[in-house]
Amino acid sequence: MKVLIFNQDWFAPELRELGHEVITCGSEAHLDYRIPCGTNHLDSVLASLNGFLPDRILWHDNSMPTILMTGLESTTIPVVLYSVDTFHHHPMHTFMAEIFDHVLVAQKDYVEKFKDCGTPASWLPLWAPRFVEPSEDKRWPVSFVGNLNAKLNPRRVKFFEELKHRVPIHITHGNYWEVFPFSEIVVNQTVMGDLNFRVFEALMCGSLVLTERTPNGLFDLFREGEHIVTYSPDSVDEATERVSQLLQRPEQLRQIARAGREEILKKHLPKHRAQTVHELLSTITKRTPAKDRHFRAMVNHVITSLMYVRSTGRHMPIPLTASIVAAQHGLSAGEELTNSQAGYLIKACYAYNEMTQTNLGTDLIAHFATTMPQQEIVVLSAIRNLLNSGRKVEAETIASRISHVPAEQVFHAAEETVQNILQTIS
Repeated sequence: MKVLIFNQDWFAPELRELGHEVITCGSEAHLDYRIPCGTNHLDSVLASLNGFLPDRILWHDNSMPTILMTGLESTTIPVVLYSVDTFHHHPMHTFMAEIFDHVLVAQKDYVEKFKDCGTPASWLPLWAPRFVEPSEDKRWPVSFVGNLNAKLNPRRVKFFEELKHRVPIHITHGNYWEVFPFSEIVVNQTVMGDLNFRVFEALMCGSLVLTERTPNGLFDLFREGEHIVTYSPDSVDEATERVSQLLQRPEQLRQIARAGREEILKKHLPKHRAQTVHELLSTITKRTPAKDRHFRAMVNHVITSLMYVRSTGRHMPIPLTASIVAAQHGLSAGEELTNSQAGYLIKACYAYNEMTQTNLGTDLIAHFATTMPQQEIVVLSAIRNLLNSGRKVEAETIASRISHVPAEQVFHAAEETVQNILQTIS
């Protein structure tokens, strides 16, 4: 098959070994095809691939809650999402799952959260991404390599600030393969109880992994006391006790470390995960489109645009325009608009007016209000727009259709509703 992989080159070499023609694509320099950073349209990307038309698309989570691609909701190509940072982004990933044909989830406990979304989901754990030879020269009794930004992970900073006063630990950031092979013990601390890359990386390097005792599939893959050793989350006392016991029993320590590495080599290399992906891609078919896939895409694009606004102070034309286009497609397809989606529609239309200095967003709201008179939030927004345009008689006519209370009360509700939406969705 021809497989197009977005955002990472994970599994690309292994899938090629299995006979597939694979192209990687994204904004990073190491990928086969570079595309502009931000939101792109799938059709434009496909047109740039020199005639390469994929049979399957694999969308790797790039640590973003939203999907930075338009057109996925309309493509006839089966598309798989690999949700890696699910513990951070599952609310949006489960919402957007409807536009995919299968979801692979890196964190086992979160597969359950996808059960009601309508899209099949299965567990694909992380793996040891780099082959590293262990070293007999152990320079550090204990080490940790990772981010210690107090704003991003205050729990971690607090934990290691206390631990470093109790055990001989080397703490740094950078290339783990320059530290872990030379460490007897690697202490792992998670962000939100996730089974993270560090577990697999440290085991590959031949270190004993001392990790938090968390679920998410940890004990489905590794056995306590045989492959890994654990401590209670945030318990500096227990981690200290484990380190002291292990350093006093070097033979046992190294036996566990060897067994952990052997388990990695047998079951947790890129080729093992690629085989699972290969089997999925070989059997997957295009699902019946979700009944509100365009409106789901609209919400995704609105949130993407708002993320740009927060970081740059201005609207980004591509995702905001894409939200309007998706809304139009959803309306044309007769999709059902929920109250929550209606709020994002209104936000998109007002933002689009602001960006383009036109009334196209206002016109779209009016069209929705005419087509979906049962969608009260949209109708109230249309009434507000008529009032702001000096068309009070038309606003009164619509107000009388949706309520028996005096028109002025409806007008007040319309203003209050729209202002609340614009302030809340930001």
